[in-house]
Amino acid sequence: MVTPFISFCKANHPLSKKFIDLIMSEAYILDVSRHDELTNVLLESDGAFFLSSGLIRKYILHEGKDLTLDFLNEENLLDADLFSHRYLGAEELRLQALEDCRLIVMPHALINKLLRKCPESGLVLKTLMTRKIYQLNQQAALCRVPDASSRYELFCNLFNNSKRIPGKYLASYLGVRQETLSRIKANLQLN
Repeated sequence: MVTPFISFCKANHPLSKKFIDLIMSEAYILDVSRHDELTNVLLESDGAFFLSSGLIRKYILHEGKDLTLDFLNEENLLDADLFSHRYLGAEELRLQALEDCRLIVMPHALINKLLRKCPESGLVLKTLMTRKIYQLNQQAALCRVPDASSRYELFCNLFNNSKRIPGKYLASYLGVRQETLSRIKANLQLN
């Protein structure tokens, strides 16, 4: 069912019957298993993806090292266009499911139809984009915190359910070694 996307949209804006009917008839579900690579799936499609359940890791391989760029949890939007860009000069973006994931797929043809036929589509898109820009600004600020312990605490405040993230990926995201992250967690539990 594509209802999680409709519920998300309804929570932010009133929706017309036409909007709901188009989503119900043309959007579809894509289930992805834990640990699966999503990169090829998204590359081969022409659409946007709303993550209704699960956890996805965005990463690149840079000079042989796996660098985690971001974590996406529920109510996040991805687009196949992400893969047309290079990171750190020449690195390709990759995605990995850290949990079983359910994505609602909305082909670009559907999005264009919604934008033409349903005036509220612009408001829905604006809400999604504003939310994403806020998340990116939070990440940029987090990267500039010099103290690893403070970075971890801020991350836990920003990302609900940080315990869902395996330690090696969280350490990569925070720019610390796993051992350092373990010490930070232990020190915070003592205090």
